[in-house]
Amino acid sequence: MPHDVTMNHVRAAPPATAAGGVLSRTAFRATFDNVRLAIKSAMETLGPLNLSDEEASSIEIALAEALNNVVEHAYPDGEPGDVKLVLRHGRAGLLIEIRDNGKAMPNGRTPNGTHPSEAHPEDNLPEGGFGWFLIRELARDLVYDRENGENFLIFRIAAGQGKPSQ
Repeated sequence: MPHDVTMNHVRAAPPATAAGGVLSRTAFRATFDNVRLAIKSAMETLGPLNLSDEEASSIEIALAEALNNVVEHAYPDGEPGDVKLVLRHGRAGLLIEIRDNGKAMPNGRTPNGTHPSEAHPEDNLPEGGFGWFLIRELARDLVYDRENGENFLIFRIAAGQGKPSQ
């Protein structure tokens, strides 16, 4: 099945600033196929940061969970919509910003997330379950807000804090 690969991706050289300069900006149609392409592109952009396998895996998991949540919940039932992804890097790590114009988070905040346990068999996890648990475990400084019909989720992952390769 063909998918919409319309993506606008801009790459920049990684700066060594505390505030975090922009590494890349990507905008894409909210589909699961485009999420996969956006994650692949993001991980390629992060190559010069010489991430450890653990850092790269943490970033990839957090991106997948957050972006797939946008497709599934902000634009349910295949509603058309766009997603914007901005990656910034600084001494504190990688700052990830995700924006969309879909539905707001329930109660205006991110779910707490729950670890799968005997109380919730793996095949019957509640919404706002393990995915948000993973994001909260991997990310720091998690912020969600909605302004003028736009959702934005920003979080930091302590990764790539070494010196980027040139």
